Amino acid sequence: MKNKLEFNQIDAMLPVYVKDKGNCTEVITAEASYIKSTTVETCIKQLADYYNISLYHNRINYGRELGISNKVPVVVNENSVYIYVNVREPMFKHDAAYGYVDLNAVDQVEQESGLAVILMNSGKTIKTRQSIKSLKRSMLNGRLARDIYKEKHKKNN
Repeated sequence: MKNKLEFNQIDAMLPVYVKDKGNCTEVITAEASYIKSTTVETCIKQLADYYNISLYHNRINYGRELGISNKVPVVVNENSVYIYVNVREPMFKHDAAYGYVDLNAVDQVEQESGLAVILMNSGKTIKTRQSIKSLKRSMLNGRLARDIYKEKHKKNN
């Protein structure tokens, strides 16, 4: 078990409910996964703080560019873009049933029992509660957001 998040190695952050602890986050890296006793929202805020990005402005700017207001990808840099993934049934009101998956860590998506399954580069699989069409739309928005980032941060030669 690790205590400190290694932000540059996170492939996914998924919500899990741990008995006697409540809402926690499963942090998945290429090598391992471990449970952090904070919510997914707290973990993504810590990631944003680490990279010194504003989640509010990320949502406003990329949401406007993509023409969406919800489930806007979190763009850290051109190598890390996190997309929303619905992974479990909400257990109570205001329960975060979604996690974040790094677009670059996704190998492919498949359909299983009518729902999308993400196959990671590391060989791990993540079962979702959304359709493959919905997941592919999120992935497309993530790729577009990454292209927007690259365009805005082009080096002047």
